[in-house]
Amino acid sequence: MGKMDDCFHNIGEQQRKYDEYFYDGDIPKLEAVDDERCVIISKDWFDKWKTYIRRSRTESDNKADITGKGDPPGPLDISSITSDGKLKINLALRVDVMCIPEALFEKLTNWYGFEGDERAIPYRKVYVTNDKEPSFDLYPPFLHLRPRREHKELDLECDSKETIGYVKNYIRNKNGLKSDVDIHLFDAKNGDKLPDDEKATLKECSLDGEKDIEYAVVSKSMANGNGLHGLYSYKNFDSSYPLGVCGLSNLGNTCFMNSAIQCIASVAPLRSYVIANHFEDHINSENKLGSGGNIARAFACLMRQMWSECNRGGTCVPRELKIQIAKIAPQFAGYQQQDAQELMNFLLDFLHEDLNKVKQKPPIEAKDADRRPDKVLAEEAWSNFKKRNDSIIVDLFYGLLKSTVTCPECKLVSITFDPFNSLSLPLTNVDVVVRFWPSKKYLLPVVPSCRAKDILTSFERHLPHQDRCEYVVTTVYGNHLKVIPLTSEESLRFEEVCIFNLTKSSYVQIFLHVDGEAELPPFLANLRISQRRFTKKDLILAVKVELSSISAKYGEMFERFANLEKLKFSPDSEVFDLNDESCILIGLPESLGIELNGSPARLDIKLDDCIDLFLASEQLGDQDLWYCKKCQQHRQAFKKFDIWSLPQVLVIHLKRYRSVYRMVKNKAFVDYPETNLKVTCVEGTKVYDLVAVSNHMGFVGGGHYTAYAKNGKTWYSFNDSFVDVLRSSVVTGDAYILVYMLTLRPSMGTDLFSASNFSTASLSGRLQYFVFRSSSSALGNADDAIAYTCGRPSCLHGFCEQPFIQFNDDSSDVCLSYSAQFALELRRQFTTG
Repeated sequence: MGKMDDCFHNIGEQQRKYDEYFYDGDIPKLEAVDDERCVIISKDWFDKWKTYIRRSRTESDNKADITGKGDPPGPLDISSITSDGKLKINLALRVDVMCIPEALFEKLTNWYGFEGDERAIPYRKVYVTNDKEPSFDLYPPFLHLRPRREHKELDLECDSKETIGYVKNYIRNKNGLKSDVDIHLFDAKNGDKLPDDEKATLKECSLDGEKDIEYAVVSKSMANGNGLHGLYSYKNFDSSYPLGVCGLSNLGNTCFMNSAIQCIASVAPLRSYVIANHFEDHINSENKLGSGGNIARAFACLMRQMWSECNRGGTCVPRELKIQIAKIAPQFAGYQQQDAQELMNFLLDFLHEDLNKVKQKPPIEAKDADRRPDKVLAEEAWSNFKKRNDSIIVDLFYGLLKSTVTCPECKLVSITFDPFNSLSLPLTNVDVVVRFWPSKKYLLPVVPSCRAKDILTSFERHLPHQDRCEYVVTTVYGNHLKVIPLTSEESLRFEEVCIFNLTKSSYVQIFLHVDGEAELPPFLANLRISQRRFTKKDLILAVKVELSSISAKYGEMFERFANLEKLKFSPDSEVFDLNDESCILIGLPESLGIELNGSPARLDIKLDDCIDLFLASEQLGDQDLWYCKKCQQHRQAFKKFDIWSLPQVLVIHLKRYRSVYRMVKNKAFVDYPETNLKVTCVEGTKVYDLVAVSNHMGFVGGGHYTAYAKNGKTWYSFNDSFVDVLRSSVVTGDAYILVYMLTLRPSMGTDLFSASNFSTASLSGRLQYFVFRSSSSALGNADDAIAYTCGRPSCLHGFCEQPFIQFNDDSSDVCLSYSAQFALELRRQFTTG
């Protein structure tokens, strides 16, 4: 390298070089790299250099406001970022290191010199990605390829743009194998199988830096026999489990995805449809709203793996599905905890678009209601939706909601009908701790947008009768207290509500904070007592100043708190030792005692109550105004939902999260039925049975997801790769998503096999998972039926070409011909079987 020149005389050239090679924000212009190489240098040295040339530029312009400070950066030194001739691990681009073109590196070392071992200079190759963007690898993949049987140990260094197919071909070439020989790759660290998609890049598979990879060479004879299972070495294989009881590997905070996948996999009609490969006939690769079929194929591949014979009680790796999802949704690309409900909605949406039979979506002209009957509007809305959307996802998961919006001023009513694939239900209890001083703390059932008087009304309705009292309602956020007038129409935003009874008695609770962990009223939370031993009289005097300041701040409502002389307490000489206690109660009658650190009294919520609240009329918030065409103004309108029609698969999302200055979680217990959930819509009452639950334990933005799913008559617990028979109740306080399947329990005298009952679309009881589809919104009769599913144990492909029925009572299976006599034959088989 050249020696350091007089850098000051080259300032102009250095400034031009910076502008030539970097965008604003120090982002390198890799497209300007002619020799396809760049160099990694220390970010500290780069910042010193940039500061120096900017300072010098200001000085050369004779400006007084010097923008930077510092001396010349000195010789370019990479010793802080290299070790043993290699780049140190866990360095971050533009935080610890910078990427600069090799030509600029040569210039800098000519100007400033170079210190260190030239052999350790970290050069990197610049390549063009599939998106035609220049890129480079800070840590290029270096794969140690180890065979599971008698083949060569290999090392492969390449770019992260290379694919799984490239690695497999490298293994074939080095071992002299034919191109049709299949290669399976495994992460040697955890045994997880890498994606089979040969187009997946190493970057998409998180194969950066040094990785130990095992590979298995699979011949056709092994693939057709049982030899493959030994190569895969799936963990916890247990043939006593039924097909489909299979865990999913956690790829790094992907428990949310595993939980959602287990729930969707529990929907037998969808699962059988993709396992049988019938979805391939419906792949819509031209749909710009889909993934070109990639997500559908990855999902189907995972379902086949989970329902394969060798994976009973074992583990599959959903890496390929994650890769395809991440290509479309960057929020799911990394390894941060995400929301299971968002992932489930995303997956259902893209499965629908990938399988949408409508190749060219026609434009739909919106029409006004014009006082037309609801039935006409509903049929029109559903027909318009079906013109653009026709897939098994629509057939199984979609229903229709009626939305009624009423202007509070002119009373204009607007009615719309919208399809839905899940119901997000508010909880009647918003998980607000309501404390009644001096008594207990409760969870009260109030709507999220409640007012102060709503809190008090709910309080008086749900708690034992109290004497007529004067109350003060406050909201709490952290240590901040806000007094709310009972006449206020403002919607409360809170973490906690305090209700103070100011006239109940002359007793008051006085809290002394000692160890910093006590749960105190907000206006006393900052009170500190330095003494460890004193009398009650001293104690009263110690807090008098604090209470007086509270009275001055909040006015006459707290005046009684400052009038401490009237308080009743035991003799002045009684001595208190604080010791390790966190707080002391003074003047509190035993009948009003409270365990301060105890849990609030729980008022259980029933799922029916959540549905009722979802369907109840509510006034929109002041941040969610509706534009009234008649008033020509935005109004705080009243909105109400009604369920017009229900789907075969009802997905219920319990809205446990809400924003109160920050996101908080409602941990209220929701009691939901395992069977016989009755939901009423305009078309009638439908009955559902639970088939899956997604659970979330812990806090907002973290915690852990698991799933419960029903296989046959048995419930199983899925905790990532670990599976077991569920030994506790399926009804849990951690439930977040509920998946119900439509069933049919006719009343006495109902013809089970009438056309109207067929149009319900799914039969259970003695019949299992028989699905019908029709071209009309009203579905239709048995002649329109198409069987999507098959549960036949003897069916190797998981799907019969003809409609199929399997009886739950282990009677013989029967396949039925698709004909006009279908209903009669089904009735005969059911009544005589």
